[in-house]
Amino acid sequence: MSNGPSQRSPLSDPLVKGLLGFFGTAFGFLLLPRAFKFFLRRFVLGTLGEIVAIIVTGLLTEKAVDFLKKDDE
Repeated sequence: MSNGPSQRSPLSDPLVKGLLGFFGTAFGFLLLPRAFKFFLRRFVLGTLGEIVAIIVTGLLTEKAVDFLKKDDE
């Protein structure tokens, strides 16, 4: 009552799994430094820049409010 000879997927072969694991790991080690540099430049430095901009804007706003209060008095 089977539908024909059972066929195994080529990906279930231990040799194929081993080769995919090896090359995947090697590719990961080669790609990781580039990905880390990209992450560092784009996200971390961008976030730090935004934080600094917000702090400077807050301080300048505080100075402007103090200056305007002095004019009113």
